[in-house]
Amino acid sequence: MPDQVFRYFAPCPRGLEQVLAEELKALGAQALRIKASGVHFEGDRACGYRANLYSRIASRILCWIGAGRVRQDDDIYRIARRQDWSSYFRVEQRLRVDLSATRARARSIQFLTLRVKDGIVDCFRDQTQERPSVDTHHPDVRIVGHLETDSLDLYIDWSGESLFKRGWRGREDKGEAPLKENLAAGLLLLSQWRSDQSLIDLFCGSGTILIEAAQMRFELAAGLRRRFGFEALCDFDPALWRCITEEARARAAKQVDQALNLPPLLGCDIDPSQIERAKQNTIEAGLPASAIRWQCADAFKQNKQDLGAPENDEGFIVSNPPYGARIESPDDLAKGRSFRDRWPGFTLCILSPQEDLASMWRMKPKRKVPLMNGAIPCRLFVFPLYERTPSSAP
Repeated sequence: MPDQVFRYFAPCPRGLEQVLAEELKALGAQALRIKASGVHFEGDRACGYRANLYSRIASRILCWIGAGRVRQDDDIYRIARRQDWSSYFRVEQRLRVDLSATRARARSIQFLTLRVKDGIVDCFRDQTQERPSVDTHHPDVRIVGHLETDSLDLYIDWSGESLFKRGWRGREDKGEAPLKENLAAGLLLLSQWRSDQSLIDLFCGSGTILIEAAQMRFELAAGLRRRFGFEALCDFDPALWRCITEEARARAAKQVDQALNLPPLLGCDIDPSQIERAKQNTIEAGLPASAIRWQCADAFKQNKQDLGAPENDEGFIVSNPPYGARIESPDDLAKGRSFRDRWPGFTLCILSPQEDLASMWRMKPKRKVPLMNGAIPCRLFVFPLYERTPSSAP
C-alpha cells in the first residue's frame, strides 16, 4: 500500500523562496511550486517530519486540510465546519486560529478568523457535544487559513512554534534587533559559502550566523533540540519520528571529527557581553565549544592575522552590521572601504538597508539580493575582495 501523500506549504522570509525550494527538494519534496514568501510541495508523512526537523529556511510547515469557494462571509464558516477536525486533534486540546488574505474582498481579518474558529468549534459540538477551548498564547494545535481572491485553504500547523526557534536561545538572550535564525541561514546559502570554507562574522552579536554555519558544518539538524506541533496530533507516528531523529543524531555524530579539522569559523564583536553570550549559545546549540572561535574586537580594525585566519585563506565574511536606530555614526559605513585592504581574497557579504552601501564603500557588488529583515527592506550585498594593486587605488 503506497504511503499517503500530503500537500504542504512552507512560508519563509521574503527573498528566500528559491533557496527554500532547493532545500526542500534535497529533503525529498515533490511537486514544488514557488510563490511569494513560501513554497508549496507534496510528500509523504516522513517528508513533512524531515522538513520540520531539517529545514533552516522555512518559518513553518503547514499541512493542507481542505479548501472551498467563498462568495460570502458565511461560506468561510461552512468550509471550516465541514472538515473532520476530530481526526486531527482532540476536543480537550487548546486551539488557535490564524487567517491571512490576498486579493480578497472581504470583511475584517479578525471577523473572518472568528468564523473559522466557530466552524471548528461547532464541528466538535456536533460530534462530541463538547467544544475545544481557545488559547492564542500557548495552543496545542494551530489552524491556519489563507483566503486568496475567492478561495479559502485551511492548513494545520505541523511546526508549533516558528521554526526559526531552534530550541537553544535562552530567554535572557534577547540582544538588540537579533537576526532570526532562518534569515541567518538564508544569508549563508545566498552567499554560496561552503561548509568546508572559513567563515568570519565581524559583527557577530550573540552568534546567530556562525552558530547556523557550525550546525551546517557538523550536519546537526536545525530542530533536533525542540518539539513540534505534529507531535500533538491524533495521527502522529512516534515510531517513524523516532527513526528520523535517531538517523539525524547518528549523522551528526559521524561528522564531529572531520568538522573540527576544517578551516576556522571566527566571530568578533566590540561588546564583551555579546561574546560571552555567543559562547554560551554555542554550547546550548549542541556544538563543541571549539567549533567557533570568538574574540572581542573592533570589526573595522581587524584583518586576517588579528583573527588568526591563515594568510592565504580565501573564505567568506557574512555579517549583519548595526543599522537603523542602532548605528553609531555615518562614518561607520564609510569605514567599510577598509575591508578590501584588510581581507584580500575573501568574499564579503553584508546585509544592509542602506541602498547606496556599494557607492559609500566604493566597491562593486557581484550580486544584490533583496530581502526582508522583519519589517525592514534590506539587501544582501556580495563583494569579492580582490587584492588591490597601485593602479586600482582611488
